[in-house]
Amino acid sequence: MITILNRARLLADSDSEEAARVKETLKAAGISYDVRTVQNHTALGKAIHSGVGVGVYGGGMSASSFSDQSTYIYMIYVRRKDLEKAKEVCHL
Repeated sequence: MITILNRARLLADSDSEEAARVKETLKAAGISYDVRTVQNHTALGKAIHSGVGVGVYGGGMSASSFSDQSTYIYMIYVRRKDLEKAKEVCHL
């Protein structure tokens, strides 16, 4: 079991495809892992980026300028003792 006390962060990335690749590689290598997904915007930032605060920009920037930004960070943790092996098999 991976706990806060025995884990090390292997990856923190906003690319879901990269996170999926790393998870599949760890699974194939038999290395236990834990994934945490967090939002990388505050409620105010999300409101501004979704168009609620478009008036703040005085019409100079549209909300669509920000809609492509990632909103999630995928963090993958492994046991500390497995960290070096995990980096090696995942080419990190």
